[in-house]
Amino acid sequence: MSIATVGEYLIHYEALGRGSSVIFLHGWIGSWRYWLPTMQALSHRFRTYAVDLVGFGDSTKPRRNASSVYSLEQYVELVYGWMNHLGIPQAHFISHTLGAMVAIRLALQYPDRVQRILSVGYPISLELPKSMLTSAGKGILAERLSRLAQEYPEVQREHLRSDPEAIGLALEEALTHQEALREWLRLVDRPLLLVYGRRDPLIPPPSLLNGSLDASARLIILEEGRHFPMLDLPAAFQRLAEDFLTLPDPSQVTLKEEWRRRFR
Repeated sequence: MSIATVGEYLIHYEALGRGSSVIFLHGWIGSWRYWLPTMQALSHRFRTYAVDLVGFGDSTKPRRNASSVYSLEQYVELVYGWMNHLGIPQAHFISHTLGAMVAIRLALQYPDRVQRILSVGYPISLELPKSMLTSAGKGILAERLSRLAQEYPEVQREHLRSDPEAIGLALEEALTHQEALREWLRLVDRPLLLVYGRRDPLIPPPSLLNGSLDASARLIILEEGRHFPMLDLPAAFQRLAEDFLTLPDPSQVTLKEEWRRRFR
């Protein structure tokens, strides 16, 4: 276990491999741990880091000012500060839901620090009635997430250790900033791959992204994937991630037909 002090907070992270840096950011539930198979698969070519955001895993869970500490902007600053602490000048990002929001915002605020972004379940199409796309909907989503975590042992163990306030505040930001989340996709100027599981019960693949993505961005849907496609379809996800990070033109990444046959 490795710990870095960023300001007054302790940030837990794990690292594997050698090469250019890839930073993994987890989502609303769980911790760094569910990224481990993908980290191992990429570590032969990259130095992979997986970070526990504050309020999750083994990172700090502050008892005061939680609403400001658990804000999206604070998460961006903490990841930026953590990169400075470790001397990471630039990195690729592989991220999930909350982590995807952090990576996209980091690319907008500190574009020179971000190379390519693989974003899983970027939450612009939450499965809730429009009337619930407010802070009131966070309780419904939190309950659904808790039930979903029970299907994945590596997620459930860590979910029970998370600060519920961190989860609730992160969900509220996603629910109340739907338009901003779409706008950020249009503004980000780094190679971007958006990955969704077709069977995700919380974040279905967006039906319309025209005008939201530039030519360097790609949308790929894993037909048999759910909320955690990196765990549902590990081999397919790992191959997709490696291709995206290594192709000279990342916008040409595709879900190869032989993967579709093999992993159905």
